[in-house]
Amino acid sequence: MRLTRLQLTNFRSFESAEHIFDAPGAVIRGDNGRGKSNLLESIFFLAVAKSGRGSLDRDVVRWGSDHYVIAADIDRDGDDLQIRIAYDHRSKKKRAFVNGVALDRLSEMIGQFNAVLFSPEDVDLVLRDPSERRRLLDILVSQSNSTYLSDLEQYRRTLSQRNNLLKTQGYRLVRDASSLIPWDRQLSEVGARIVHERVKTLGRMHQPLDVLYRSISPFGESLTVDYRSPALFKTVEETSQALVASMGAKRAEETSIGHTMVGPHRDQVVFSLDGRPVHKFGSKGQMKSVLLAWKLSESKFLNDQTGSQPVLLMDDIFSELDTKRANAVLNMIGEYGQSILATARDTDLNLAGCGYEIIDI
Repeated sequence: MRLTRLQLTNFRSFESAEHIFDAPGAVIRGDNGRGKSNLLESIFFLAVAKSGRGSLDRDVVRWGSDHYVIAADIDRDGDDLQIRIAYDHRSKKKRAFVNGVALDRLSEMIGQFNAVLFSPEDVDLVLRDPSERRRLLDILVSQSNSTYLSDLEQYRRTLSQRNNLLKTQGYRLVRDASSLIPWDRQLSEVGARIVHERVKTLGRMHQPLDVLYRSISPFGESLTVDYRSPALFKTVEETSQALVASMGAKRAEETSIGHTMVGPHRDQVVFSLDGRPVHKFGSKGQMKSVLLAWKLSESKFLNDQTGSQPVLLMDDIFSELDTKRANAVLNMIGEYGQSILATARDTDLNLAGCGYEIIDI
């Protein structure tokens, strides 16, 4: 899979911009504040139909404008694909088009174009925040499994409705939970499927994740990632039953605080180095290496699941690395299909020798 052309209108700092990508790899080079990160963010929009930074659509519209458009040409294993995403702030509507045909739902975008985004902003945010670690995993699984994405959307809708009932009915549900029980059942069934798909995905990530971390880090620690859920059992049905039981046990607490206390939205994804949780004990350098190893493992996973290598989007991966290690990382990511890098670094790296075209902005 390869991006060949990108066109932006009123996206972040770009009033109008077009870039052609001819080589297997590209380096977006420029001073800080020139829009390098914005460019990578726009490409990731093509994969997940929203910001990889978690920004709202209104916040990525260029200041003073009322809409944005992202358009791209994709070479998907020899087939030409045109993707266009347009958002109008006045109507608050976002539409997606593939080969000129409007999609009924934005979720239909997922899987059309796959990408993996590494951003320095994510190092602290993702690895220290439990919800961001869950989100990291959800984005990965969704790009390779449309059923999972559908389950995730259903879970969020059901969770919202159950939470609303807890807030509005309160302690009355302790005396008579008959109106809550159907929501318990729905949430537990879809929640159990989500939990098991997450666990299965992490099981496939373990070995390549550790190998890649050891090749990036000079310290030789062992990296593991675990899924922690109080309701996880061997089968989906057993997990579903455990979720229902947990909801029943926490009925009084849930009605008191007005939200659901158990389920995949509260589970933990934990990265550990030699058994020590990274979010508690990891240094900035260790966390950056962990996230980079995870992103490269994502690329391998998506390639295995879809048969097509995703586009690697790497923002500022060379900072805090000496020239030798930076060139080693550069050579490594060259094995992962098309990679588009953003850097403010001077030309002390062997960019041309690794086949990268330089795009100055």
